[in-house]
Amino acid sequence: MLRNCYISLLTLLICGLVATAVLIACGSTDGATTNSAEQGFQQVMDIEMTFDPDDLSAIGFKKARSYDLEGLPGASDAIFGFWRIASGDPIDYEVRFYANHADAVALGTALAEEGSGADAVLDEDEATYKEGVKDRRMIVGSGIGGGARSGTGPRYGGYAIYGNIVMLCAGAAGDQALERCEELATALSESAGN
Repeated sequence: MLRNCYISLLTLLICGLVATAVLIACGSTDGATTNSAEQGFQQVMDIEMTFDPDDLSAIGFKKARSYDLEGLPGASDAIFGFWRIASGDPIDYEVRFYANHADAVALGTALAEEGSGADAVLDEDEATYKEGVKDRRMIVGSGIGGGARSGTGPRYGGYAIYGNIVMLCAGAAGDQALERCEELATALSESAGN
């Protein structure tokens, strides 16, 4: 009986230590701010900087057009264009500017989700933000013979909120789009002196 108590106590102690280790590993920073370089690029990052369209121009971003802001509450600008990443390929982006990070998150998240990813709303009649819907879709699929295409799909595989901007980034849903968002965000920060 004493042996069973000892085994139960030992099991409890081990479980407690494992639980403590998990909590420490996954726990919060207790209000402390973690350096973004230490944690890596995140889909939503408050970097305490504000950007404007001139910052895009400064890194060589080529604006194709500016969008009307009707249906995009709180935004000060919305731009469609492309930027050449390090590999030299031009990548399409839709960049939306807000007064600050809090506004970008509160007012821009739902519309960024609607405009990007595998479930992007690509029909102008169904979209909340109708401006630029045609630019948010592209022809996809191999079709049948002779280079035919099979339909349309989302141009932007994902989005990121970086400071006061919301970026919809071209690429396959998930990692590829987020990597392209990161490259643009990094270039903006480096150009601004961060």
